[in-house]
Amino acid sequence: MTQSDACSNHECNRLDSDTPIKIDPLSFFRYASFSKDRWQELIGLTINHCTFGLGTIKKIDGEYIYIDLPQRQGKKQLTEFGLDSFRRGFFNNLEVNNALQQKILAPVEASPEMPSQSATVEAETPQEPAKKKRKYTKTTKKQG
Repeated sequence: MTQSDACSNHECNRLDSDTPIKIDPLSFFRYASFSKDRWQELIGLTINHCTFGLGTIKKIDGEYIYIDLPQRQGKKQLTEFGLDSFRRGFFNNLEVNNALQQKILAPVEASPEMPSQSATVEAETPQEPAKKKRKYTKTTKKQG
């Protein structure tokens, strides 16, 4: 049996579909766009942060993604990023399965979540969410 015969059997195809494939996170950003369901597909996947290394995506909540980064020292390992971090280049690899890669690479289909073609460029890309503001109380203010 030749190698090509071996790879044509069902078991080899199944193994190939389970093997993680590294893709550019920007490709996922374009695929997910404004679809909350598409962003949820990231939960449990491995991503590589340019500074903090490999991490596991734990949850997506609104415009934020929460990633467990075990190599991050001195800070919380579960770190919050805006979804726009994908577009801004904070990550350099995202590991997906074959099925998700096929969805990402498929031609863009019109969906109800997508803005109309007449929308401005500014409306087509999600914006970085506003920073959370701390509330100060009498007990948290420095007394001088």
